[in-house]
Formats: sequence, C-alpha cells, structure tokens
Amino acid sequence: MARYLLLSLTFLLMGVWGMAQTSLGGKITDVDTGEELIGANVTLSKDGNFVTGTSTDFDGNYKLTIDPGTYDVEVSYVGFPPNKITGVIANGGQNNKLDVQLGGGIDLDVVVVTEYKNPLIQKDNTSSGGVVTSEQIRNLPTKDINALAASVAGMSAADDGDAISVRGSRSNGTDYYIDGIRVSGSNSMIPQSEIDQLQVITGGIGAEYGDVTGGIISITTKGPSSKFSGGFEAETSEYLDQFGYNLLSANISGPILKKKDTGESILGFRFSGQYRERKDDDPP
Repeated sequence: MARYLLLSLTFLLMGVWGMAQTSLGGKITDVDTGEELIGANVTLSKDGNFVTGTSTDFDGNYKLTIDPGTYDVEVSYVGFPPNKITGVIANGGQNNKLDVQLGGGIDLDVVVVTEYKNPLIQKDNTSSGGVVTSEQIRNLPTKDINALAASVAGMSAADDGDAISVRGSRSNGTDYYIDGIRVSGSNSMIPQSEIDQLQVITGGIGAEYGDVTGGIISITTKGPSSKFSGGFEAETSEYLDQFGYNLLSANISGPILKKKDTGESILGFRFSGQYRERKDDDPP
C-alpha cells in the first residue's frame, strides 16, 4: 500500500513540476565591446522580495526556472554600475528571453533603472493566445475570470462571466489551472486583486496539458509583499437597478521575517477574501 501511495505522490509532483516549466534567460554583455560577461550576477525580485538568482556561464548566458508573473531583474558585475529592469513579464510555459547590456564606467554608486518593454514577437512561442497582466486586469471593468479571459482574441462568452468558448468549441472543453494545478468547477470567486497573471492558450497546446479539446486558462496568484499593504473595495447597484449586484473584497499582505542587514523579506503572508451577491444571475 505504501508503495502505491509513494508512486502516486511521485507522479503528482512530476505533474506539478512539469506545469511550472517557465524560464527566463538571456545573455549579459558589455555595451561598449559586445563581449560576454562571465560570472555576472542576476537576481530576481517580486514585490520587493528576493525570489532567486544565478550567475552567467563562460558564454555570458543565464537561465532561471521561475513561476509566471512580473519581476524586477537586477544585473551586477564588478566594474559596472548595476542595471535594474523593472516590470519584466514572464509568460507561463515559455522560455522568456531577456538580454542585458552593462556599461557606463566604474561608478558603482549609480544604479541604472530601465523599464521592460514586452516584445511584439516571442521567437520560441509555438502556442497562440494571450496574457493579461495584473495591471491590465486592474484597468478592466469586469471582475469575472471568464470575462477577463474573453478579452483575448479567440475567446468568447455569451454574457459577462458566462460559460466561455475557445474558437467555437464547447465550454466544457476549456481547462482551468491555478498556480499550475488543474481545478474544476467555478473559478469566478477568485478576487481580481489576487491575480498576478492570467494566461490564455487557444492553440498549439503543449503536451504537458494533455488532451484538450478547447483551450487553457491558467491563473498565477500573487505572493506576499515586503511592506505591509492592503486594500478594500465595495460595489453595489442597490436602488439603482433591479439586478441587486453587491460586491465586497479585501486583502492584506506583509512580511513576517526580514533580514537584519538588507531588510529583505524571507517570510511573508497574504490574505484575501471576496463576497458577491446577485439577485439576478443572468440579467437580460
């Protein structure tokens, strides 16, 4: 019995590991000479928290296996001021590429900060669909997962939050994943504020997802922040229409343990909740 339990757990962990194969890599070079920088340090942070890091190899290349989301990447090398790229988007299930050039002399007191620009074409992307980031979600008027996914080309929904269809397929042909774990049932109650990235795959679905007749909706949730923060949101249509829509949501996040020397958070928390009431679930 124990052997079968161990085997089942092994396959489960292998499935979760296979779903999390999102990477970020590239080459670090000197902006003046174009030479590769060997042993340059590359660190990733998210919401002020250190996530992971590595060093470049003899060809100046680096590669990090990470979760989908938006990161800040900082590259440092002896003799060059550090270069920090903010808002780097790592799309789920892809080998995301970010090449960085260091230059500007030996003034080590200066940190060069640049904003990441999402490339129009992903060279190694064999799937079709789109990614909706947390910033885009914050600016959209809808709060429902299916309605957010319907903003991507190839997706459609009859009403806001209704059953979604991928390129005309049946609604039950769409599979949902949350942080790499396949889920079933309604996902509409995930608070909008807790979505870091929503990825929609409408074609060219990878083998790690198995046999899918429609498409994939993959959600990556947010983690704790290095500073205490929170938010509260309330919406209502009471006394304004006959549908009786009410929404309450709240979230709080912050650190639990920090490094004394650098102030970086090594352990944190994040809580969120949402309450929604609709007297008419399907208004005309």
